[in-house]
Amino acid sequence: MHSTSRIGASIQSSIVNTVNTIIGAGVLVLPYAIRTDSVLLGVFLIIFAGVTSALGLIIQGITSKFLPQGTATFFSACRLTYPKLSLVFDLAIFLQCFGVCVSYLVLTGDLMPLVFSISGWSAESMKVFYVLSSMLLIVPLSLLRKIDSLRYASIIALVAILYICLLIYGNFISAYLHDWKNIPKEKVGNFSYVKPEGLKLMFKTLGVIVLAYTCPNQFSIVSELHDPSIERINKIVCLSMSITTFVFISVALAGYFTFGNALSGNILLMYESTLYSQTGRTLLVLMVILSYPLMFHPARISINNVCHVIKNTYFHQQNNSTITDRSPLLQTLETFQVEESNNYDSGDDDEVPLSNSMFYILSFILLIASYCCALLLSSFEMVLSIVGATGGVLISFVLPGFYGFKLVATNDQSLKQKLFDNSPIEASNPIFQSKLLKKASLFLIIWGLSVMLICLYSIIFE
Repeated sequence: MHSTSRIGASIQSSIVNTVNTIIGAGVLVLPYAIRTDSVLLGVFLIIFAGVTSALGLIIQGITSKFLPQGTATFFSACRLTYPKLSLVFDLAIFLQCFGVCVSYLVLTGDLMPLVFSISGWSAESMKVFYVLSSMLLIVPLSLLRKIDSLRYASIIALVAILYICLLIYGNFISAYLHDWKNIPKEKVGNFSYVKPEGLKLMFKTLGVIVLAYTCPNQFSIVSELHDPSIERINKIVCLSMSITTFVFISVALAGYFTFGNALSGNILLMYESTLYSQTGRTLLVLMVILSYPLMFHPARISINNVCHVIKNTYFHQQNNSTITDRSPLLQTLETFQVEESNNYDSGDDDEVPLSNSMFYILSFILLIASYCCALLLSSFEMVLSIVGATGGVLISFVLPGFYGFKLVATNDQSLKQKLFDNSPIEASNPIFQSKLLKKASLFLIIWGLSVMLICLYSIIFE
């Protein structure tokens, strides 16, 4: 007899999806992180960030067992653990997505002058021209209510990142075989194996490393997994993060040892204009322009949720006790229903009201703000540092830490009952009673908030 349950994703496909989700444009700045931190400390920080990020993903998997299968999201997890953190969740998603949008525009301005140089124009003029020209594609795509057709951008992203990694490996091998004589002398520096350039610079690049590991849709991967047992989830996390960490370390070292301490922030800017490097730059520009709307869409939804919460909390406090299901972010945990979670997870933008006028107002404000930020913040690595120190830290460490601290080894009988109701077979797994994991969750919170404060301090007061 055939089971009526769905046939979900395999472990292999889930690993591929996880790795594909994590590895992105942030890999371009990892060689610069090695230059800033030194080889020894840089590799250590990449591994440590990988381990702590893996811990956050494991906690997300554990959290999903307290919810009906296939319904786990950051939103539903916040509603289950700390309902008031729903606002923090939306802010984290907004910071993450909006910041990535800005970084895409900065990257476009950096790369396009190298792909298509305009005779007689200065580098700054070309950058402004190409950033503003990207509006021709980005604005219409960002104003679409539904952007399902852009899901194929992930294929372009995968091809682009794979090609760029091979480009970095290939240039290192070529430099090594030619004893670095094929690289202009001004682009070759000494190597720093132990001594970092400075504590403040090290903390700046830490945000980049954290952002590189951010996996904002791990809940979706878990929800689609066939037989999503804790053992299978942990296996996916461990294998995915091992592969990702290997790629990050190998790309970072290959890029660094190609140019040494002469390396600038974005390694693609270091390569001579050959057919291979131009192809990589063109692929990356195409990827980021198509990916911008994919990041813009959740950013708009999240900031609308934030506005909705602020409006209802601070301007309609007298009505808080009678808020209906049209305001899901403000419902109490006791009135939370599974069907409401399913509606939210389905991607229905109107779960929190978003009128046509508000849709366009928020769209134009965010578009203008992102373009202004991109023109003001000329450093790609600085943008990634800020995004990593805010949205990346919240998604990777702080929120999972709160989930784990609330759910693991809990004495709350209602939470224990939810675990038993939603995952009766897994409920007896010792991991749910692990006091060590509970302490590790607390460590994630402290670690995440510390990284956020230190990185932001290093960026603002550099």
